[in-house]
Amino acid sequence: MLQTLALILAAGKGTRMKSDLPKPLVPFVGKPIVLHLIEAFAQAGIAEIALVVGHQAELVQARLGSQVHYVHQTEQKGTAHAVAQAQTLKNWENWQIFVFVGDSPLVSASTIQKLFYHHQQTQADCTFLTAHFPIALPYGRVIRNESGKVIKCVEERNCNPNQLKIKELITSHYIFKADKLFQYLAHIQADAQSQEYYLTDIIEVFLQNNLSVEALAIAEYWELVGLNTPEDLAWASGYKTD
Repeated sequence: MLQTLALILAAGKGTRMKSDLPKPLVPFVGKPIVLHLIEAFAQAGIAEIALVVGHQAELVQARLGSQVHYVHQTEQKGTAHAVAQAQTLKNWENWQIFVFVGDSPLVSASTIQKLFYHHQQTQADCTFLTAHFPIALPYGRVIRNESGKVIKCVEERNCNPNQLKIKELITSHYIFKADKLFQYLAHIQADAQSQEYYLTDIIEVFLQNNLSVEALAIAEYWELVGLNTPEDLAWASGYKTD
């Protein structure tokens, strides 16, 4: 997979983990939570991996060393703002860039490869993973039209009652044509309530600008669950078989 980079968002504090460690380093099945995802990307054939770091960045870098690149998010202004910090990391012409949240250690190398191949086959500008979740999670809803095409994604806090009933969720696992991503990130507006910039909004921005967006639904919904608490870690450990 030439000219492909995995950008992992790992700058948050993770206060709900009840740990003194920064969230990327919280142990999960014998290793730091973010290391599972780093290894999955490596197994999928992605040689270039970068972490967006912020809270206690020096500890994260000391633990993970030179196996990844680092991008610093000094202010916490949301996921779109975090991605924007990687703009100067490379010359992005003709690159593909995965953007994944770092608290999803159950994502498998095969799922990463499926996402990549679907993105390549469809020649989409953006492709993202979804699943139909049998459990309640505070994630954005995937809104499709009658023909099944994605028309937008809505953060749970902004959903109307009908949208809240939708079980297909977007979980912040994307791949983009990198030049298009960085061209249109600046079009994202701050959320009215939180004043943060959500990467979820890039879907609507792309569609408004006639760019192609694909959603790839997988059956293994548990792979896409973000872990935020010790209880989440305990639940997820039952799905970690390797």
